[in-house]
Amino acid sequence: MTGKKHGYMLQDVLKNSVGLGRKLSSGTLYPLLTRMTEQGWITLLTEEETKGGRTKKIFDITEVGRDRFLQLMKKPFDSTLEGETELMLQFKLVYFQYVAKEVRLSSLEQYLLILEKNFKHITDFESALATYQPEPEKQRVQLLRALDRQARLREVDIQWIKEEIERVRTQPD
Repeated sequence: MTGKKHGYMLQDVLKNSVGLGRKLSSGTLYPLLTRMTEQGWITLLTEEETKGGRTKKIFDITEVGRDRFLQLMKKPFDSTLEGETELMLQFKLVYFQYVAKEVRLSSLEQYLLILEKNFKHITDFESALATYQPEPEKQRVQLLRALDRQARLREVDIQWIKEEIERVRTQPD
């Protein structure tokens, strides 16, 4: 969506988008780019030879690819895949400038509901542990500490999403 890119640059952008804990190898990226070319979502414009003798493939998005991108940006989150949902939000946030305001708001509001549901689950479980006090004591206390961390992270995330929803709402269309 941001213009023509060669594979190495795409790999670098994606690596930085997904964070330090995830890897994206050339062995994953180039077959994906081939499939996307076969689907008509991108086109291989040219292959240039670099100084080192390696081939640099340059790709560009097609109109069909733009339509596919917009479909994916509108696609609801799968709330059963918590880690993947967070990653999908990260990708969507990076490319929000390419979609309509209502798509941005829909994504943010849906993610907020997922966070709030998750937060309630955590706090309900914390409450149950505090009430029933299962054994062993040391494990229960440490589990409560871990749940407290998760709850605090959700609180911060909920607040940020609420602020982002308000920011997007006040932006011109």
